Amino acid sequence: MAGGTVTIVEGLMDKLPEDHHIRLWDCEFTKEGRERYLKVFIDRTDGQYVSTDDCEKVSIFLSEELDKLDPIAENYYLMVSSPGMDRELKRPWHYEASIGKEVEVSLYGPLSGEYEGLDLKSFGIRNFTGILTSFAETEGGYTAGFDTVIDLRKKNRKLGARISPQALKEISIEIPLKEISKINLAVIFD
Repeated sequence: MAGGTVTIVEGLMDKLPEDHHIRLWDCEFTKEGRERYLKVFIDRTDGQYVSTDDCEKVSIFLSEELDKLDPIAENYYLMVSSPGMDRELKRPWHYEASIGKEVEVSLYGPLSGEYEGLDLKSFGIRNFTGILTSFAETEGGYTAGFDTVIDLRKKNRKLGARISPQALKEISIEIPLKEISKINLAVIFD
């Protein structure tokens, strides 16, 4: 039922008036303990931040529409919010909209492959921060490209030692999405 509920919400969000400048970022229908939650995450299409007024508009709209359809048999709580500054990228358009932005990447296993003669797997990198540079559909699924920096001497450095700039190497890599466990926008404070 969770997948059907999400599909219904996606369809309802398409009916939201365009002048609201709001789009669905993600939707989850979950069970936490004995309670059910319909969590709707919205984003703005005009570059503005999601306000509490935006959340209220969507909450009222969805409540009315869901009451008409009555697709959910059990009791649930409707929660509408922004996906946050560190929003997780899940759908292809999330990646496309985030090209050029700094992201935090977690991998299922160590980064693999070779770059300019370096065996990347030997560095044991499972998490990194970088700039999302590309996103494309390939034969085996989707692939994302990143510009990041690796520390060439990390495995030989003692904890707390200073990092020499010569030890850092800027690299551009492409990783199949099936190797990425989670990717989200990095929160940058200026």
